[in-house]
Amino acid sequence: MMDKKLSMIVQQAKATPVSSSSGTQSTEIIQFTQSASSKSFDSTVSALKHSVSSNGMMILGNLNQVGALKTTGLQLKGAESFFVGNPVVGKNMFQMDPAVGTELPMRVYVWVDNNGKTHVGYYQPSALLGTINSELGVKGAMMDKKLSMIVKQATS
Repeated sequence: MMDKKLSMIVQQAKATPVSSSSGTQSTEIIQFTQSASSKSFDSTVSALKHSVSSNGMMILGNLNQVGALKTTGLQLKGAESFFVGNPVVGKNMFQMDPAVGTELPMRVYVWVDNNGKTHVGYYQPSALLGTINSELGVKGAMMDKKLSMIVKQATS
């Protein structure tokens, strides 16, 4: 049973035709998954890093969007993207189809909303990878489960 704190939100409800690297077209519904955190922004970021590591993955990079957007005069309370992956798994997927680099490493976003509540969100890997090719979509389904667990650990 899904934790009440974990909510699935379909941000793009209509199906969008996409072309794969093989030239075929498929229709995917891309789902954005988000979870409100019971912690502060900094504590959520720390918990996310720990959860990623304890689940056999790595933070391969990050983008501090607060700092980048501050240069424009926008003051955000918290906004940071993390690029998450496992190089061994990534190697296998890149060998299957190098176009996977458009989606790997996966991006996990931590932000503070206008009410001061921290959230963690990501697009489901199965749908994103499935737009490249169906075999990658199957592997992405395993990644869906892993990311769900990581986010649940980071936000509760």
